[in-house]
Amino acid sequence: MKRERAFTLIELLVVIAIIAILAAILFPVFAQAREKARTTSCLSNMKQIGLASLMYVQDYDEKFAPNRIWHADGTHSTWRCVVMPYMKNDTMFLCPSAPRSLNTFYWDLWNSPTGCVCDVSMTRADFDASPRRMKGQANYGVNGDVFNANGRYVVGLAQFDRPAGTILILETRDFWPDLGTWTFGWNYDQGGGSLPFWHNKGGNYTFADGHARFLRLQQTISANSFMWNLSNDPNTDCPEGSPYCVAPRGAYDLVALANAIPPAYR
Repeated sequence: MKRERAFTLIELLVVIAIIAILAAILFPVFAQAREKARTTSCLSNMKQIGLASLMYVQDYDEKFAPNRIWHADGTHSTWRCVVMPYMKNDTMFLCPSAPRSLNTFYWDLWNSPTGCVCDVSMTRADFDASPRRMKGQANYGVNGDVFNANGRYVVGLAQFDRPAGTILILETRDFWPDLGTWTFGWNYDQGGGSLPFWHNKGGNYTFADGHARFLRLQQTISANSFMWNLSNDPNTDCPEGSPYCVAPRGAYDLVALANAIPPAYR
């Protein structure tokens, strides 16, 4: 009788080893491909938010929505609240890759009242309801160096020297409706932090002309193409109180900003 030849143990181990090596090579590639798809989805969201912001500008005398709109009673609504009606879909404020999604009301929930009455699609009535309706989370904030610095809140389109070179909206996993260069040194890992690193160690940015693109954080602070203030000049208008100013309202300390970014994310 003819006997069929079976695999030997050594042959099986060789096959398993080859499969393990291929998996180790291909799995990171697959993960990067999946993240690239999520990055593209996030980029689409940011383009839509940029267009909605420009629609607001057209309706409000060429002025962008400030980071917070203050009311007579001392409460405020965020820019996300007043831009949201131009989009009619609060899920566009969510990045599919962000480690977490929050809004200003989470600060009220976990810390202390901020006076916020509306952020994205969530209102004070939602917060005070029983059970509480926590909704309208967001992963996008405006550039605080433009909209929350040196006494400046309401900014017109004409004030931008180069709208296509100035950040309007950036990604965040924090509570606040605005984030600026003063947050560069905040925790970059799972414990907290603000500015984006979750798209293959970079993030998406929307500019004041409405276009959006992917960048590493260090690319935004080049001396020749500074993207954070109205003049695109790092020698002026550093936010007062920031730890990264050579002098308040004067030059930015670009070396300190670069050093605040962990090497893995530069």
